[in-house]
Amino acid sequence: MKHLTQLTFTALAALSLSACGGGEMDHSKMDDAKMDHSTMDHSKMDQMKSMGDTGHTTGIIVSVSPDGKEATIDHQEIEGVGMGAMTMGFGITSAVDLSGFAKDDNVSFMVKKGRDGSYRITAICNTDTDGKDCLDAKMDHSGH
Repeated sequence: MKHLTQLTFTALAALSLSACGGGEMDHSKMDDAKMDHSTMDHSKMDQMKSMGDTGHTTGIIVSVSPDGKEATIDHQEIEGVGMGAMTMGFGITSAVDLSGFAKDDNVSFMVKKGRDGSYRITAICNTDTDGKDCLDAKMDHSGH
């Protein structure tokens, strides 16, 4: 019974502290050496470390800006940069010409993360007219 009372008191104290602190903790005074890391899932951290600044995926064009300098694409996961599927706007590099693309085009494209943190399209092709592997012709595989 003593153990149950102590456990109940500890649980109530923890709840009280988290309610008072708004859920925020100061981790700066924690001693990582005393923590048990054996049960942590490091796979996500390892994945993030291996992420690069370039990737490729497929998607459907939602819109192309009137000046042709941006495309909004509903895209699948972008392998290589760790970005999930979503709809977002991408700028383009000077080597890309969006004049032949329009809303609802199915595309395959490469992106590169810039120093400013934004992703820009470095290569794009229409998979309906050029085939599902059309991006392969635009990619440089000489370093592989």
